[in-house]
Amino acid sequence: MTATAAYPRPVKARTFLFAVEELRRRYGHLVPAGADPRSDTSPFRAFRERLLEEAALAAAGPARVSMWWEGTYNGYCLAVAFAPAGAVTRLDAGTVCPVELERVAPPRPDGYPLATVAPGRAEVARDDGGSAFEAPFGAAAGHFGAPGMRRIP
Repeated sequence: MTATAAYPRPVKARTFLFAVEELRRRYGHLVPAGADPRSDTSPFRAFRERLLEEAALAAAGPARVSMWWEGTYNGYCLAVAFAPAGAVTRLDAGTVCPVELERVAPPRPDGYPLATVAPGRAEVARDDGGSAFEAPFGAAAGHFGAPGMRRIP
């Protein structure tokens, strides 16, 4: 067995980091009246819809999309990774929300599934029970933790 076959290169992803404060500024007003903005995912759904629309328009090939929170008590970013990186080279994620940082590297193996995209289409990732993962970010949670992820049927 060759070294390449024994240790295949990890797929690299194009990853965008969106500061939670920017996400709140751009989409936080979408929390319905009376809903708890710390758990309501309406802002996330609007962000996801807009991001996937742009990704489908920019996609040159199929990509798996995952997400996770990065940061510390000083601030958090929602990381969104498109793998492989070459599938979305034309994507300008800054049109959806200002991008804090962009990098090309292997995605986190423990990221939450977000979607699949291909030229002209995008589909939200769902588990066998039909649930998707969503990230509430409508308002500060009042603690030093990341906003978290929720499984939504």
